[in-house]
Parts: sequence; structure tokens; C-alpha cells
Amino acid sequence: MSLPLPVILAMLAAVLAVATWGIGDLVAGWGQQRRLMARTEIGGEGDRIDGLLGRLDVVLRRTAVGQALARRLAASGMRMRVSTLVLLMTGSGLAAIVLISQWIAPVFGVAAAIGVGFAFLAYLRRKEDRRREAFIAQLPELARVLGNATHAGLVMRTAIEIAADELADPAGEEVRRTADALRLGQSVEDALRDLGGRLPSRELGVLISTLLVSARAGGSLVTALRTIASTLEERKETRREVKTIMGEAVVTNWVVGGFSVIGVMMINFMVPGALRTMSEHLGGQIVLAAAAAMFVVGLVVIGRITRIDV
Repeated sequence: MSLPLPVILAMLAAVLAVATWGIGDLVAGWGQQRRLMARTEIGGEGDRIDGLLGRLDVVLRRTAVGQALARRLAASGMRMRVSTLVLLMTGSGLAAIVLISQWIAPVFGVAAAIGVGFAFLAYLRRKEDRRREAFIAQLPELARVLGNATHAGLVMRTAIEIAADELADPAGEEVRRTADALRLGQSVEDALRDLGGRLPSRELGVLISTLLVSARAGGSLVTALRTIASTLEERKETRREVKTIMGEAVVTNWVVGGFSVIGVMMINFMVPGALRTMSEHLGGQIVLAAAAAMFVVGLVVIGRITRIDV
């Protein structure tokens, strides 16, 4: 018994998505392995350009878009080159054009490719948000470590180095970058502002402002840091409660999007060729475009309603 064409195409799309993701992880692993091997070589350069991906990465990083993607990849904690991300987006977009063109008019395949690009950026943003939330959850501990080190009579540079050694990632990694910048001669103010720029949040902004004001005007830094630590702990609990309460609405957001795709596939399954016939005429194109726009607007509205800044 042969499977219907829509089912075969859906299975092919799922296989291509998994294969694309696996190839991306494999390429990223190869790149990390080459960098580690280069660092162990005597006289080797840790960041040397290797292969076509390395050259393409250098070219992309010279552009404004490449620099923006590099910053977002660094903020998300993903160990991936800009060139790898761009190639994955391009390959997935081409696969979307081929698959969607089997169902409906090719113009909608181009729209699907654009949607794939936005999906990659949305996933990158989600990784950034999760890493930022994990960092915010560690801020009370960071404030306590800095407060204890300052209370012991250590200067801020040494306190930051101690925090980098004691904290787990992602806070440990970010504070370690700040400590490395201080070792290279950057001022405490500039290093802390760079930290706030990499992971912008209200909580980190308050902590950095307290450190900078105390460094300029003096005052009881230990008392301020301990007060901030307790306040950040309370805010963390509040954020956790709000996230739990809004969990149902977030699930509804994804269910609405999933049902929309399943509904379109069911139409083509019940009436084979209906979507292609519909998409080849102007009236059908307008209806499909309007339906897609309403689905997107609905997802955006639900996302905005369920997103509460605490």
C-alpha cells in the first residue's frame, strides 16, 4: 500500500530538517576540534583560518550583517561559525522552496524560504533569551561572591577573577571574559559596560551601576551588594512564578501554529491538488496570503500577551 504524496513530502521535510541540523552540529564540532588541535601545536595559532568555511567566515564578519550574527551567536552561547549558520539557512531555504513547490505555486516556496530564515533567527533569539535568563538566575550568587571578596579587602579586579573561577556557566564564562579584558588593560568601567552590553537586563544593569557608583563616589559596597543579592533572589522567585502561570498560554501559542499547518495539509490530503490549483489563480493567492497573515498575526499577538517583563 503506497503512502499519499502529502505524507511522503511531510516525512521528507522532517528528514531534511533533522539532516540539516545534524550536519550543522557536525560542522561545528569539526571546527571546534580543529581549533583545539591548533592550540596544542607548538607555535600554532589558535584562531588561524582553516579551509573554505574559515575564509567565508572572515568575509562575512567584515559585513554589518555578519557582525550582527556573530554577536548574536556569542550571546546565545552557540559554538558555531557565522559561515556555518548562513550555509544552514541557505540550504534549508532551498529545501523549503523545493518541498513547498510540490504542493503549491513556486512563489509560496520563496515565502517559505523567507519563513525558514526567520525561524532560524527566532531560534537564535530563543537561545539568547534562555542564556540571559540563566545568567540572571546566577546574579544573586554573583553579587554575593563580589560582596564577600570585597568584604575580605580585595580590589574589584581580584573579586571579578574570583567570581569567574567560582561561578558556573554562563555567568562564569561571561565574568571570565570580563576578567580577561581587565588583564589586557581595559578599565573596570569599560569591562563592566561591555558585560552589560553582551547580556542586557535590568538586574545586571542595577548591579553594574552599583559597582560603578561605588567605585567613583565610594560608600559601603559590601552592604549594597548584599542588599542587591537578596533583592535579586526575590525577583528570581517572582519571575519563576510568572513563568509557571503563563506556561499554559505559551503552549496554546504553539498549538495554534501547529494546527494551522496541519489544517492546510489536511485540505490537500482530502482534495489532492487543491492547494496547487488554488495557488495558481490570483483569488486563491490572495486567500492563502490573507490566511497566512492572520495566522502570523495571531501568533505574534499571543506571544506579546504571554511575554511579561518582571
